[in-house]
Amino acid sequence: MTVNPKFEYVFVASQEGIAPIVDMMRSLKSQGHQQFKLIYCTPDAASTPFLDELTGAEFSPHVTLHHDHGNPDQAFDFWPLFETPTQAQVYCYGSKDLMEAVTDMTGHWPAGAVHFENTGTGIASHAANTAFTVRLNKSGRVIPVSAEQSILQALRAAGLQVTSSCESGTCGSCRTGLLGGLVEHRDMVLSDDERAHNIMVCVSRALPGSALPELVLDL
Repeated sequence: MTVNPKFEYVFVASQEGIAPIVDMMRSLKSQGHQQFKLIYCTPDAASTPFLDELTGAEFSPHVTLHHDHGNPDQAFDFWPLFETPTQAQVYCYGSKDLMEAVTDMTGHWPAGAVHFENTGTGIASHAANTAFTVRLNKSGRVIPVSAEQSILQALRAAGLQVTSSCESGTCGSCRTGLLGGLVEHRDMVLSDDERAHNIMVCVSRALPGSALPELVLDL
């Protein structure tokens, strides 16, 4: 995850979406960034992954843990948190209900400030993996990417060295310049504006089409 020191980061997660959020929080900590908070909504303690880590000394000052015990009337009230837009970047990962609640409360926030990643049904999902090619702009070399490979894996198989860390689209290490082609972005880091000219090669892919798609990378 590439950190902007000017930003506060607000994370919202249900138990289905907590793993990538924990990775992002670890990344922030490793870079010395302390301006972040997590609202973690689960039914009860027994169904709360990472409970010990998030309530331990390292993260507990940043975490608000909320249990609704399966009662919609006890759902977390997000309005006080989002009533007044700030300079924060908001990342919401989790169930459809959680994402809808945050969407309802952040409609007045600036475009690109609130990011979503669904883990449930009812929200657009990624297309099935298909083969495509990537063209390296600096050399003109064309590298095939099979349905079973990520772009990162294909680049490495072709002898290229690409920086990476999490390989799950959460840390930002493999950000690569994008010069052409239609992308299905699957990362959890880039803003909408950044996605116009960047791609996370560990997870994102060419958007499937009738012909063999091609992406042009700034490599």
